[in-house]
Amino acid sequence: MSKSKGKMNGTPTGKRRAAAERKARKNVAKNSVVIFWLTAIVLVGLFVGRWVTAIAGGYYGSFVEVNASAAQAAGNMKGLNPGAEEKAELLPLQKQWDLFAGSRLRDEVTCEAEDGAILHGYLYNEGASVTAVVVPRFYQDGTADFLPGPALNALTGCNILLTDPRMHGGSGGGQFTYGLKEQYDIAAWLRWAEDTLGPQTFILWGEGTGANTLLMAAAHGLLPESVAFLAAESPYASLHELAQESIWKWYSVPAPLFLDAIELRCARRGFDVSAVDMSAILGGGDASAPDFPVLFLRGEYDSYILPAWSQAVEDAWPGQSETISAPCSHGVIYAAAQSDIDGLLARWWQAHGG
Repeated sequence: MSKSKGKMNGTPTGKRRAAAERKARKNVAKNSVVIFWLTAIVLVGLFVGRWVTAIAGGYYGSFVEVNASAAQAAGNMKGLNPGAEEKAELLPLQKQWDLFAGSRLRDEVTCEAEDGAILHGYLYNEGASVTAVVVPRFYQDGTADFLPGPALNALTGCNILLTDPRMHGGSGGGQFTYGLKEQYDIAAWLRWAEDTLGPQTFILWGEGTGANTLLMAAAHGLLPESVAFLAAESPYASLHELAQESIWKWYSVPAPLFLDAIELRCARRGFDVSAVDMSAILGGGDASAPDFPVLFLRGEYDSYILPAWSQAVEDAWPGQSETISAPCSHGVIYAAAQSDIDGLLARWWQAHGG
C-alpha cells in the first residue's frame, strides 16, 4: 500500500494536487498580510480619528466654551503675556491704575444680551455723563487692569465700565464667538449704560478680539451716535488665519488636520469661524463708515497678533482713523507710546467729545 501510494504521488495528478496546495498556502499567506495591513490601517485611522476628535474637542472647550482648560491653553500662547522686562515697563502704569481703582467703589453690574444671555461687568461710577467702555481680549475679563483708565478719567471725568466677554468672568452665553455675538453685546451694554446713568458720551476701548468686536459693531451700524471715538488695540483680520498660523507654534500639532476638525465642531454648534474675517466684513456691502474716528494701536514686535494682520484691518477700515505703532510686543503699546496716545485722545476729545 505504501509503495503504491508513493507511486500515486509521482503521477501527474499528484503533482497537480501538490502544486495547488502550495498555491493555496501562498494565497493564505498573502491574504493574511493584506488583512494584517488593512486591520492596522483601520486601527491607526480609528486611533488618529479619536485623537483628532479628542484634541479638537479639547480646543473647542478651551477657546469657545472657555472652560477650565482655557487657562492652560492661554498659557501656551506665545507672545500673549508680557515678559519680565515688559512687566517692569508696565509697572508705573499699573501702580497708577491700582491707585485709581483702590480709591473708588467698584460696582458689579449685569445686563441682558439680545439673545437672553446675562452679561457681567464692573462699573466705576463717577457720576459723569461720559463712560469709557472696555472690551478685553480672549481669556481676560473685567478684573484686568485698564492702564489708560486714569488718563482717560483725568481728561474726561469718565465713568469706567469694564465688561466680561461671553463665557468670561461672570458672563454667560454658551459660546465665545470672537465678535460675532459679542458685537451685539456691546450694543446692549451701551443701552444699559444710558438707561442706568442717563444720556452718555462713550469712549470705547478694545484689545485683540475686543478690538474686533468693537469694529464689527461699528461697521454694522450697531453703535449709537453718542460714541465719541474708539481705540482698537491689535485687531486681526481673520480668526482662521490666526489659528492656522498659531496652532503649530503654540501647541506643536499640524494645523490643517486639527483646524478643520475644530472648525467643523464649531460649525455644528452654530459658530462659523470663517465669518470672523474683518477684511471681508469691512470690504463687504453691509459695512458702514461710522462718524466717529478710530485709533488703531499696533506693536511692531507683536508675535501674538502679527503686525501685518492689524495692518490689514487698518487698510480695510472705511471710516476716518489714525494709527500709532511702537517698537514693542503685544499689550505694551500704551506704555511704549503713552505721550502720543494721550495727546491724540486729548485732541479727539476736544473735537468730538466735549
